[in-house]
Amino acid sequence: MPLSSPSVTIITGFYKRENVVERTLQSLLNQTHQDIEIIVFDDASPDGTAQSIKDFVAQANDPRLVPIYHQKNIGFVAGLIDAVSKAKGRYIAIHGSGDVSFPQRIEKQKALLDARQEVCIVGSHYENVIELSGVRRLRTPNANTTTFEELVRENVFTHGEVMFRKSAYDTAGGYRPQFVFCQDYDLWLRMIQLGQFATVPDLLYRRYVDFEGVSYKPAKFIQQSRLAILARQLSRLSMEVQDQQLARVTLDNLADHVPLSNGSLQKTVLKAVLRAVVWGNNDLAKELADGFVTSRVWSFGLCGMIFLVKKMPFLYRLMICATGSSTIKEASR
Repeated sequence: MPLSSPSVTIITGFYKRENVVERTLQSLLNQTHQDIEIIVFDDASPDGTAQSIKDFVAQANDPRLVPIYHQKNIGFVAGLIDAVSKAKGRYIAIHGSGDVSFPQRIEKQKALLDARQEVCIVGSHYENVIELSGVRRLRTPNANTTTFEELVRENVFTHGEVMFRKSAYDTAGGYRPQFVFCQDYDLWLRMIQLGQFATVPDLLYRRYVDFEGVSYKPAKFIQQSRLAILARQLSRLSMEVQDQQLARVTLDNLADHVPLSNGSLQKTVLKAVLRAVVWGNNDLAKELADGFVTSRVWSFGLCGMIFLVKKMPFLYRLMICATGSSTIKEASR
C-alpha cells in the first residue's frame, strides 16, 4: 500500500516513452530521501509505455510507486492537475519523463524548503544531454534573488527539476488547463508573488533533450512561445481580469492575441534558431527561420548561416565558443 503521509510526492507523466520508463523510475527509487510517493501516470499511450510502467511496478514491488493509467488521452497538463490533486505530500517534486534525478536531489531540495519557510519553490543545477550525439551542457541557474520583473523577462526553471510547496500551489490556483504548454511558467508567475524562489547549487538533475518534444516541433514551439508571452501579459493583471481574459482564449484564436509579428515572439524565434544550430539540429533551425521569422532579411541571413555551418563543420565549434558553451563536452560513455 502507498505511504499514508509521505513528506514529498514526486510526479512524472509519460506519453509514448516506453524505452525510458525504467531509467526515470529507477532514479526516483534510488533517492536518499525515502519518505516519498511516486505518482507516475501514462496518458493513454498508443505504444507499450503503459505496459512498461506496469512491468516496472510489478518487478520493483515498492509501495512508494503509485501508477495511474488514463483510459483516454487527456493531455499532460490535465494529467498533472489530476496527479497533484491526489498527492499526499506537503512538497511536490516534478520530474520529466526519461530524465534522471541524482540520488540526493529530493533530500537536498526538501532540506532547503524545511529550513527556509519563505521559499515556495526550489530548483537545482542540471545538465542537458543529447544521447545521439553525446553532447552534454551543464546549466547553473541561480533563482535565489529572482524578482517578479526578472521572472517576467526570463523563466528560471525548466520544470522537471523543481520542488514546490503544495500549499503555495493551491493558493496560487495551480496549473491552469488553458496553458497546454508553459503551464509551469504561468504558475511560477503567480507563485513568485507568494514567496521566494531558490536554487540548490548542486548538479542534481539530468535532462535528456528530445528533438521530438514540443520545444523542437516548430508549430507547437510557436504555440508554446505564444502562451509564454500571454502568461507574461496576464501576470500584471488582477486574478479576476486574468480569468476573464483566459475565458476568451483558445488554441484556435491564440494567434489573434499574440500575432507572429509580436516583437517578443520574434526574439524568441531568433534565439530558437541559434539554439538549434548550436545543438546541431540544422533542419529544425532552417524550418524555424523559413517559416516563422517575419523579416525576410533576417530569414535569408539565418538560412545562409545554417547552410555554411552544414558545409563547414568547424563553424559549429566556433558557434559553441561564441555562445559561451564551454561546458559542452563529449560524453564519456
